[in-house]
Amino acid sequence: MFKNIEMLDKKKFKSMKFTPVSNKEVAKSIGIIPLGFDEVIDMSNSAPVFIFGKDKKEFVSFSGISSELSIYNKKDIYLPNFVKTYPFINTYAKNQDNNMVSVIGIDNGQSVDKRKKQFIFNKKGELQKIANEKIQLVRELNTKRDVSKKIINELEKNDLLEKQSFKVKFDDEEKVIIEEFYIVNRKKLVQLDDKIISLWAKKGWITIIDCHLKSLSNFQSIFEK
Repeated sequence: MFKNIEMLDKKKFKSMKFTPVSNKEVAKSIGIIPLGFDEVIDMSNSAPVFIFGKDKKEFVSFSGISSELSIYNKKDIYLPNFVKTYPFINTYAKNQDNNMVSVIGIDNGQSVDKRKKQFIFNKKGELQKIANEKIQLVRELNTKRDVSKKIINELEKNDLLEKQSFKVKFDDEEKVIIEEFYIVNRKKLVQLDDKIISLWAKKGWITIIDCHLKSLSNFQSIFEK
């Protein structure tokens, strides 16, 4: 899923339909799931939450390495908003000035076709109810992901990010599952100026950071049946 992303164009998709997919099935198909800043706390109870990306780092959860080895084979696991928006997603495209701008995209794959269940647009070219609700959620999530990126920018400025990798052993052979991600260095965090700690605590950032660090013990739960 999310393999054939195209910009949602009214003309191209005016007669197209989509079939809503189970949120759990979407979640099982995505190993690394982007989170809004407010989802870190909920997700940290079930999965490792860490910082991922190169130029635009953000908080993500790691849910598994396949649909068989996924935390979503268990019951009562928090479902992030990113999976609820499927087949819609925030993506980027060039505008008339050749600048990259944020746009709504769609996964033009197995769940999108003229023979599917729900129209995306009505005859007037307006979004149908279910499509509109999902797209509104994409926009809300995008705003919250931007907040995550601002938090992480501050962590980087204060040299608090520590590079990690996730490896496991299969038949005495070490396999790299996640080559590069970042965690907050707790030792450096507690050495920060009290004014910075106080400001971050007021904003709720310290709670988010604490949940992120505690969640790292959940890596082993990925391999528990």
